[in-house]
Amino acid sequence: MPQPQAMAASAPCPALDADWIEQKIIRAYVRLAMEPHDMDGCRVVTLVRHSSLEVRLMEVPSEGMAGMPTLWLELRSQMTGATIDSLGCYEFDEDELSAAVMFVQDATHRLPILH
Repeated sequence: MPQPQAMAASAPCPALDADWIEQKIIRAYVRLAMEPHDMDGCRVVTLVRHSSLEVRLMEVPSEGMAGMPTLWLELRSQMTGATIDSLGCYEFDEDELSAAVMFVQDATHRLPILH
């Protein structure tokens, strides 16, 4: 009988599972409504963190940004505050949610490499 540690080691990584990521994005989207605005008027929820890098969902104010997405997924360095990569979304329809899942999967692969 396999030991629990061996079973856990062979289990697929949830951070790479598309359904898990989709649920994480949807939950983060719902949590945005409960987050306070920062000094720029944005709301932010972190999805994945690895050392000093994180993938986060951000809602930006729409004033003065006609035609620009209000939702952004960012791969960001906590040390420098720099955005390494980002993806803008308008409403997380089926196509945008699929693109967001791929963005998070790609970012998750890059986190250990960039660190």
